[in-house]
Amino acid sequence: MLAAVLGLALSQGDNVERVFQKYDDKLNSHVVQQINAELQASYLYQAYSHYFGRADVALPGFAKWFEAASVEERKHATGLIDYINKRGGVVSMADINFNDMCTKIGEGLYNMNDDFGRTKSCICSFMSHKKDKATTGECSDRSNWKNGLWAMQDALVLERYVNAKLLDLHSKAENDPHLASVLEHVYLDEQVDSIKQIGDYVRQLERVGDGLGEYMFDKDL
Repeated sequence: MLAAVLGLALSQGDNVERVFQKYDDKLNSHVVQQINAELQASYLYQAYSHYFGRADVALPGFAKWFEAASVEERKHATGLIDYINKRGGVVSMADINFNDMCTKIGEGLYNMNDDFGRTKSCICSFMSHKKDKATTGECSDRSNWKNGLWAMQDALVLERYVNAKLLDLHSKAENDPHLASVLEHVYLDEQVDSIKQIGDYVRQLERVGDGLGEYMFDKDL
């Protein structure tokens, strides 16, 4: 009898009623969307790590930093998956669209154009399977790319995008005090710290320039 009951629950894939209490299905879907955003960020950071590990870029400090950032984003996604399980909700995994993230970064760069002075994520486009987009216009001559600076500018846009989604999720969780508390004390605090750190990196890289300055910055990373 117990096996039959368990089999029915697993086949239906519904909420786990034993622990499901005042956890809204719509709110659960928003948490799932946040999981996807975190995984997209992790995927993109992994690509950037490999970019800096290329022999024609050879900035191992940046490669290590982006690898650690990728792991951190995966931890965020895993934490939210664990949270859904604790609340008895349902986790459904969506496709991770790398090119979609490149587009979002490009839009973010455009919105911050007064600060950054460019409108395309060259490194992101280069690492996608649509490399042709990285061979035209401002991205045409890779020998002139400001690799470290542009990557950190991209990361700042990405972190701000993920943070905006977290803030939106937090606003939707106003009637769920536990989720709101978790977002505030685990995710939003860390997001603010990351944005500040990357913002500092962008300013430092703007100051030191290319060549030796970038090399020394890479050594410090």
